[in-house]
Amino acid sequence: MLDRVTAPETKATEKVSYIEPEVRTLSNGMKILGFNIGSQEVIQLEFNFHAGSKYQEKSLIARYVSKMIGEASSNYVSGEIMDKIDYYGAFLQSDSDRDMSHVTLFTIQKQLKHILPVFAEALLNPTFPERELNIHLKNGKQNFKVENEKVGYRCRQLFTELLFKNHAYGKFADETAYDELSASMLIDYYKKMYSASNGLIVVAGKFDDSLYNQLEKEFGAIPIGENKRNSQKVIFSKAEKVYEEKLGAIQSGIRIGKVLNVIYGSDEFFKLQIINTVLGGYFGSRLMSNIREDKGYTYGIGSAVVSMEDAIFFFISAEVGADVTNETLQEVYFELNRLCNDLVSKEELVMVKNYMLGSMLKSSDGPFSMADKYKSVYFKGEDLSFYDRYISMINKVTSEELITVAKKYFNPKEMLEVVVGKK
Repeated sequence: MLDRVTAPETKATEKVSYIEPEVRTLSNGMKILGFNIGSQEVIQLEFNFHAGSKYQEKSLIARYVSKMIGEASSNYVSGEIMDKIDYYGAFLQSDSDRDMSHVTLFTIQKQLKHILPVFAEALLNPTFPERELNIHLKNGKQNFKVENEKVGYRCRQLFTELLFKNHAYGKFADETAYDELSASMLIDYYKKMYSASNGLIVVAGKFDDSLYNQLEKEFGAIPIGENKRNSQKVIFSKAEKVYEEKLGAIQSGIRIGKVLNVIYGSDEFFKLQIINTVLGGYFGSRLMSNIREDKGYTYGIGSAVVSMEDAIFFFISAEVGADVTNETLQEVYFELNRLCNDLVSKEELVMVKNYMLGSMLKSSDGPFSMADKYKSVYFKGEDLSFYDRYISMINKVTSEELITVAKKYFNPKEMLEVVVGKK
């Protein structure tokens, strides 16, 4: 009979068993990382290229090259590729960020012989029809106008522009950019950036070795090209307070943060992630408890330490009622000062550690998650020992170590503060 009175024994997480990929290489030199660890007949095939927005010469190029892959090709008119992919129960998605562009196919093993030639056609021979591009740009321009009226969107944009004012990360499209883009720009960017030397294939799920032969057959023809990956120096932003009024706004967008001069994967980096979790990294965090639960100023507020290839930065973000903007700012700085001056209690630290370890276990469940975990550190020059060190630090870190890191990196006087709306 089940004992429903006595709670089960708890056990600290000391290690998560992450799986190393099998590494293969196509004849053109393009590397494949294979995670053959699934139990379901589903495969995620992802092509990653160093072709994010930091490499573009004009705004929007990277976004729309990524968005339009699968739209049409040399042998298929608009709509045909997606119709064929849908017919075989597969799904294609593409996206780009500051550093990378990704093209991903989700399918099953038995359909590979049918779907891979179609996917290869989409990836190797894309065209960017003017008519379809103009529709995308018209919709994008309209969406930009709508989003730019929202205090949260405008605040995030302005904050990023100021944080990275001397770096490509801080460059955003304005309304006129949608009128300046042409198909020829997309074609030139695609030819320059989507090459074997500039990319990486990651495949995860349940498959057999025949998949590698199929990848060679379909994608060994990707041009070798050049490795375009590079690092651009980030000049650390100065601390300042910037206010942009939004007439008629009933809310204010708030962003506070700074670029962090810390090495990815170092002990200090891990401690920053832990102290950030205390501050605003989960639902029970101090910012949420104070500003949402106690004061009722917002539905949500949080903070994060974000790692990109050229920079690591910290930010606090919230949208609050316009009439409590100043009060919210006071409480945010109160929590930052408390973090720098008072030790985290033993009880709170134990709760945060358990939350973080549980999140790591949850985020490593399944082949796709395993692949994502590996990929996220691989592109920053790390391997799976990153997670062993991270878990070890979570388990052993003390409140005294955390307050030292908080004082070094979270000094309120060093923060960039951006408010859009009403103060």
